[in-house]
Amino acid sequence: MRNGEPVALAPKVFDTLLALVESSGRLLPKDELISGLWPDTFVEEATLARNISDLRRALGELSGEDKYIETVPKSGYRFVAEVRQVEPKDSVMIIERHTRSRVVVHEEIDPEVRSLAVLPFKPLGANEGDEHLGLGLADALITRLSNIRQIAVRPTSAVMKYAGTGNDPAAAGRQLKVEAVLDGAIQRSGERVRVTVQLVSVSEERPLWAGKFDEMFTDIFAVEDSISEQVARALTLRLTGEESKLLGKRYTENAEAYELYLKGRYYWNKRTADGLEKSLECFRDAIDIDSSYALAHAGLADAYTLLGDVGLTAILPKEAFSKARKSAIKALEIDQTLAEARASLGHIHMHCYEWAEARGELERAIELNPNYAHARQLHAFYLAFNGRIEEAGAEMDRALRLDPLSLPINTDVGVIHYFAREYDQAIDQYRKTVELDSNFDRAHFWLAAACEQKQRYEEAIAEYRIAIELSRGSLEAHASLGHAYARAGRRDEALLIFEELNSDSPRKYVSPYDLAIINLGLGESEAAIKWLDRACDEHAGWMIYLTVDPRLDAISSDARFKALLRRVGFEAQ
Repeated sequence: MRNGEPVALAPKVFDTLLALVESSGRLLPKDELISGLWPDTFVEEATLARNISDLRRALGELSGEDKYIETVPKSGYRFVAEVRQVEPKDSVMIIERHTRSRVVVHEEIDPEVRSLAVLPFKPLGANEGDEHLGLGLADALITRLSNIRQIAVRPTSAVMKYAGTGNDPAAAGRQLKVEAVLDGAIQRSGERVRVTVQLVSVSEERPLWAGKFDEMFTDIFAVEDSISEQVARALTLRLTGEESKLLGKRYTENAEAYELYLKGRYYWNKRTADGLEKSLECFRDAIDIDSSYALAHAGLADAYTLLGDVGLTAILPKEAFSKARKSAIKALEIDQTLAEARASLGHIHMHCYEWAEARGELERAIELNPNYAHARQLHAFYLAFNGRIEEAGAEMDRALRLDPLSLPINTDVGVIHYFAREYDQAIDQYRKTVELDSNFDRAHFWLAAACEQKQRYEEAIAEYRIAIELSRGSLEAHASLGHAYARAGRRDEALLIFEELNSDSPRKYVSPYDLAIINLGLGESEAAIKWLDRACDEHAGWMIYLTVDPRLDAISSDARFKALLRRVGFEAQ
């Protein structure tokens, strides 16, 4: 209130004032203010600066004055006026200052939706082969809505588990830690597609908006346009011109190419060898129909990168990364603003030992979409590999806030602790991930690795066996089990795994890094370095872990290992 009249403040400007007043006299760093005001999303400092400017104007500060708010250059802000809190009266809290002006705070303010999940659309009477439509439509809407910086949209990986289920949307929203959920159903009948959709408030468990659409399948783009526009309107979001443009952006006008892309993403998300092969086929077919389809090229890059990184087929990593690079570059030649393609290219640059380029692409991906959790996840690994462990942990925490139920990100929070040799913290985090989903093989794999470093060998061996079973025979889990056997004094069992992997190499890709790890467990450093040298030539996925893998500590002082570090691009290590 000023002279008995209310002063209007936007909700975020008010929140900024409240944060400053509650910390009166204390310097509030910009990072602390931003994380407190936007806990579920990431904004630029310019947004905070605009809030402060609006606040100064509302308080009546003149240019250059520090009557209420002091700016500490490059640090933050401090509320400098005298403050005293008065007991609440009539459900209103009054804060008085020596200037006799006062701010009246009403306890109830309309909630602002800052986080959203798009659940896979439930297929109704789907024809054979149409199982991809529900998840595909959700993925397409997630891509569109992620262009709005005011809200954090959970990625497709976070909502996949809800595909084909009859989950209550509000309950799913609580699990996903979002404030609103987009839920719907899709039915295809001949050439027509029918979509029903509702936007549900999680806290109030009621629809904020609902719509029905009945169009030719060729008009599916118009359906997506309408849904995304009406969702933004229902959330009362004020979009910039660029955001409005991106919200209605179409990456292809060809319905057949679009459907192939949806199928490609559906299979890619399965993360299996068979699924990746099918996704490659779908993305290629989509590109054959529309060669300027940037998302299809980006999908092709993602599929090849995953093949090279995980080694699910006989293709050499170096070959897979080369194909992935070409596809990512092609996607960016068509559309420079694709954060997904930028992140993929950054990942590829890491595996090609091109660290400056990797940093540039990952930072650009985050700049284009600050709410893209996977880009921040990859950036955290980049930081860790380059000796910036503390920053890596902070970045991985940001990724987790954006996608709190992501099993890979939950696991990778522990992995950063593992890299830092903080094994107890790592074990605690892996156990939390296993509580989320006991069938997630990667959590068991990393739990085994941390237990092994604590010399809890029997526990490590048991967890590696679980990881092998859940992953249906992961080669790196087999190799790590061999290392654990060797460290536990079970040499014969370690040698047996080494021989099995070596004999499998003509039929499928066996990473020389894995063979080196078993040799290190057996104390055979000479053989291990030779295998690592070959792994470097082949760009085996784990070679970028040279600076952080504690199993390599035994040879870290060897001149030949230091030469390997230089070959991988870690001259500064």
